[in-house]
Amino acid sequence: MSRWLALVPIIALSPLTASAADEPAGEVTFADHIAPLVFQNCTTCHRPTQVAPFTLLNYAETRKHAKTMLRTMEDRYMPPWHPEPGHGEFRDSRRLSDAQIALFAKWVKAGMPEGDPKKIPALPKFPEGWQLGEPDLVVAMDRPFEVPAAGPDIYQNFVIPLNLAEDKWVTAVEFRATAPVVLHHVLYFLDDSGRGRAKLKKDGQPGFPGMGFRPTGSLGGWAVGATPSKLPEGLALPVKKGSDLVLQTHFHLSGKAEKETITVGLYFADKPPKRTLVNIALPPVFGLFSNVDIPPGKAGFKVTDSFTLPVDVDVVGVGAHAHYLGKTMKADATLPDGTQKKLFAINDWDFNWQGQYVYKEFVRLPKGTVIRSEVTWDNSAANPRNPSDPPVRVRWGEGSTDEMGSIGLRVVAADQADTPKLREALQLHLRQTVIRSRLRGDTVDWDKLGVPAPDLWKNPDLFKKDRESPAPEKKDAKAPVSVRDTDGKVQTPLAVGDAKASVLFFTTTDCPIANAYAPEIAAIVNDFRDSNVRFFAVHVDPDLTADAARTHAKEYGLNLPVVIDAKHELVAATGVTRTPEVAVVLPDGTVAYRGRIDDRFPGLGKKKQAAKERDLRNALTALVAGGTVPTPRTEAVGCSLPTLPVR
Repeated sequence: MSRWLALVPIIALSPLTASAADEPAGEVTFADHIAPLVFQNCTTCHRPTQVAPFTLLNYAETRKHAKTMLRTMEDRYMPPWHPEPGHGEFRDSRRLSDAQIALFAKWVKAGMPEGDPKKIPALPKFPEGWQLGEPDLVVAMDRPFEVPAAGPDIYQNFVIPLNLAEDKWVTAVEFRATAPVVLHHVLYFLDDSGRGRAKLKKDGQPGFPGMGFRPTGSLGGWAVGATPSKLPEGLALPVKKGSDLVLQTHFHLSGKAEKETITVGLYFADKPPKRTLVNIALPPVFGLFSNVDIPPGKAGFKVTDSFTLPVDVDVVGVGAHAHYLGKTMKADATLPDGTQKKLFAINDWDFNWQGQYVYKEFVRLPKGTVIRSEVTWDNSAANPRNPSDPPVRVRWGEGSTDEMGSIGLRVVAADQADTPKLREALQLHLRQTVIRSRLRGDTVDWDKLGVPAPDLWKNPDLFKKDRESPAPEKKDAKAPVSVRDTDGKVQTPLAVGDAKASVLFFTTTDCPIANAYAPEIAAIVNDFRDSNVRFFAVHVDPDLTADAARTHAKEYGLNLPVVIDAKHELVAATGVTRTPEVAVVLPDGTVAYRGRIDDRFPGLGKKKQAAKERDLRNALTALVAGGTVPTPRTEAVGCSLPTLPVR
């Protein structure tokens, strides 16, 4: 059981700081105001070979995507940063200030002026090769993992032998991917027990699936937007000789099949650290003994815990963990003199954006400080991340549809000599937590966990010792518009003719949500191919070439005519505002349906494992049968339309 408490994660966070921006009195221009903001906070990911779906290297690219960028900024979805302000000051914060967002909004509202091109600052210089220098050890997967184009998110664990002949201390980890577009995060687990190797399957794919692996240690992880950095001076993490590195990897499918072969570089310390990192997990063991048993429909299920420090400590960093139902995370401290200190808070937990956060300065907490944690879960139907529809009872477990939850503070004793006393107090806290759980009558399926119940659990004598959006107004399509397809042929998608309907899928090559729908679009076209319905993929990027559109269609398996609406004439005729968005046009020019394909994406950054409402299929089924569309308007979720260039 103590092995579960050995996780002391670190993670490399992006050095994309967001300094305060005073709103200028005059005109806001790209050259003077927006370029510094974008280059500092966006370009690290939005550049070639990185994870972002499009590049932001100049004025034209920023202008094209500015409206989508503003929406994601205002929603606090991008840049990705989840800790709430006022609950700890963290290194490498990617959170934009309200003033910066207001500045960007003012620029968009003003028409996105460029200003003097000569004043545009140079792009940041990004290091080539290993960003922290040549690693002391480089390891990689022995073969690629094949990622399908469509389906639910995948969690796969790759076991990589380190072949260390002696114990080592790690100061940093650097990560490289061959298909970063499908990677969301990777956790670096250590395993000296052989459990990882025992789980390997002989199905042709490397690794083993799931989230239910219990490591014996951790080296942190990588997430979208992260860049490598070393632990603070004098700190390092232990790796025992003979350990395997287990990469627990989250893949989010992009609509295109990929192959991933991960490479990891490890950096070693020359000698053991001066102070030892200790993890204070509240509650312990990710809530195993905290009666995590969430009724269906319960929106505010809560678990709290507290721990009194037996010695002075410095808090180095903090992280949290829960599964899909997790909602909020909070950790506070009450000092011996009654002073309250806010340590950490996330108000909208998202399993897809797990992070570990390092404080700008170590937070000193004196002996006698009481640290309190609070974790809440939302098992209601209103939670778009709920994997069960309708909601079901959810208990503690290691599976993706089970739940767990905990906040981990990474601390060092102010005096290294006090480290054993701190560890002893944490073991006592775990023991007391187990006793309370046993006395409550909690049940734990030890066979399912694959570990024996501890003596404290088996022997009772030991206890004595111790949303739906309103439908928009109906809009009729204008006169037929002529556009060219990728072969140069003139097409008139709005001229339905003798067909029952014309279906227009509005898309771009660089909108990840639009690309994710490519397999479903292909399936719909196939399913209704014999129903006298016309289908078109409509690209709305004014800069897209026919060759690029043709290549995109081939890569994503789009089996329908592809046209380019360079002047947004089809956009204006149908009233679409997003990609992906679909318009179904009848022979009389009426837009019978406009909106989303289905409800798989309830919001930006929010994805269901499967769609419940298949709006487009329902609309087409009704029209083919001679009926009317049951819901003629829905709200599409995706990227804003690219801004047309000034002609």
